[in-house]
Amino acid sequence: ARDGRRRAPSRRDARRGRRGRRGRGDGARRESRARREGATTRTRDDGARDGGEGIAPRALVCVFERPRRARDERDGSESESESETAETTAGAAYGTRVEIRRWTRDSNVGGGGDGDRDDDAMDGDGTMDSDSEDAYGGYSSSSSEDVVKRMKRLRTRPLGTCERIALTDDDKPHVGSIRAFRASADGKWFITAGDDKLVKLWSVDGWRCARTICGSKKISSACFTPDSKHFIFADKFGEVHACEIGSDKEPVLMLGHCSTIITDVECVEGGDRGYLLTADREHKTRVSVLPKPEDRTRFSGSAPEIQSFCYGHSAYVSCVRPIVQPARKKKTWKSTKDVFLTGGGDASVRMWDATTGKETDPHGAIEFHRGEICDIATRAEGTHVAVAIENKKALAVVHLTEFRGVPKLFLVGFGPEWTESPQSIKFDRNMVLWGTGVRANEDGSNTAVIMREGTVVDGLELTLSAEESSGTTRNAQLRKREITDQERHERKKNRKDMQLKAANVEKK
Repeated sequence: ARDGRRRAPSRRDARRGRRGRRGRGDGARRESRARREGATTRTRDDGARDGGEGIAPRALVCVFERPRRARDERDGSESESESETAETTAGAAYGTRVEIRRWTRDSNVGGGGDGDRDDDAMDGDGTMDSDSEDAYGGYSSSSSEDVVKRMKRLRTRPLGTCERIALTDDDKPHVGSIRAFRASADGKWFITAGDDKLVKLWSVDGWRCARTICGSKKISSACFTPDSKHFIFADKFGEVHACEIGSDKEPVLMLGHCSTIITDVECVEGGDRGYLLTADREHKTRVSVLPKPEDRTRFSGSAPEIQSFCYGHSAYVSCVRPIVQPARKKKTWKSTKDVFLTGGGDASVRMWDATTGKETDPHGAIEFHRGEICDIATRAEGTHVAVAIENKKALAVVHLTEFRGVPKLFLVGFGPEWTESPQSIKFDRNMVLWGTGVRANEDGSNTAVIMREGTVVDGLELTLSAEESSGTTRNAQLRKREITDQERHERKKNRKDMQLKAANVEKK
């Protein structure tokens, strides 16, 4: 009423109240309970299929290489009797365990004089002379036999003395399979994350856990920014979070994919500030503009600017890898400057222009027609790529070239077979390829081994029991099941809410 007094209820209000009370009766409560139970059942089923309970652990490799030079300086100049030591650090993650080893050797050991030094195969800018060296796998891209022999000696050079590195963990160790194992560009940090929803940041200085973040969903992938100031991780709910290194602030949501699993995340240099690449199960890759360092964790949704979407795969995108090209190489390219590679469940490798979201060569995709892409490794000089295919011991060798200013992919062939089928591969700075594979034992257990150029390296093995290592593969998890119309109709008919609806109709 206008005078502020409460108006008396009318007959219409009474009828509305009765209808409302009838609507909130036992039938509505049963339907609501059924919907909740159905949602719980679907979540549990989806969790068993997509969450990781039935997914077998995957062997991951990570390489930390920090050459150490001990020089005798006399009168401000280097001594002729220069002594050098080089150390290579690599690790493997399998299940809930992480093992890291350091190999130290004297550069004079196993060498053959100055002709065997690594710098002889390098250009003035520190990159490998790709015009005169051989591709990975023994395929030569030129007639320079001297450089080919030098590269072969580099690959067969002994690693040196092996030392086990003990990791100092906090009170929250991993209890679920690790799905991400990455190192920062400056070599000071590495990250592990997985099905237990934990994201652990480790410091190489002291090999200790610097921070543990408890996420709300299971982590599917993680990476570092090119400046090594932030680390980024994605979960199976389709959300990407960023966290600042050296800060205790909570992670900030950067972006999200709608109702899908993010399969891989990668940060690359390019454009004005760089790009954030996120691949998902829905056959696409999103290219977002990477925010400035001060804006990455300042507010939620810090990466709203979408540069492009990349569509072309007919199945899920399993991995995204950048291509790092020396400046002298990019000068020969015309319009395409920022490119990256993707591999997918359709057994194809494609190269994309990050700016436009289109393939650099629409008809130049490498299709293997069989198997699914597990991982892609790019060499530091950016001219050769190694591709690991599921359950295949031989790696595919892809050459990156350009024709009339347009970058193209060319399949060279397959290299020699490795001891085990590699599940994760990585090139180090000396163009030597590392990888991890899984060996089946007679008692049903499985052992993850680390390999260097296809040969198992002694001293680093991770063994899981048959129960711990059982489950379907990650690729089978991401592969969508094709359902016929008849199966879809049967599933709809067996849903609890549809059964309750049919029962109410029969009662009436």
